[in-house]
Amino acid sequence: IPQHYNTGYNLGVGGAVVCDDRLLLVRRASRRGRGYWQVPGGFVEPEETIEQAVVREVQEEAGVTAEVEGVIGLRNRYDADIGNSMYIVLLLKSASGEPCPDLHEVDRAAYFTLGEIDELDPIPAINREIAHRVLANDRKLLFPQTLVHLNGKAFTLFIG
Repeated sequence: IPQHYNTGYNLGVGGAVVCDDRLLLVRRASRRGRGYWQVPGGFVEPEETIEQAVVREVQEEAGVTAEVEGVIGLRNRYDADIGNSMYIVLLLKSASGEPCPDLHEVDRAAYFTLGEIDELDPIPAINREIAHRVLANDRKLLFPQTLVHLNGKAFTLFIG
């Protein structure tokens, strides 16, 4: 594989955690996005799968233990300043814990109804769209399926 294929691409995840028809949102306290309401998330570390990364980020930022149900959407963009990036939004169900912000990356964490989310400000358009999709009755997901490669190693395929 040419070396230039393994550089300059960021992979991030967002965790849309739903509990009792409410979506978990956090308010950013760090420099980038300070004050914005969004789903918890962050970058995928080199030794992680997207599922491991999103569960870790939700736990770190909001104190909620959650389980992945499927992929709800993808955002792909190119920006001359930061390069290429892929952001994968996964739907999760809450397993345990009440929202508690880490007070480092986020200063607030709570579950919100769709009506409450529509009143939040500022909330980036992507997070408003995620809320409308995951709290809809007819949401569509790509579900995880574990398969085994010819080399004997297992991997996850998200498929509808």
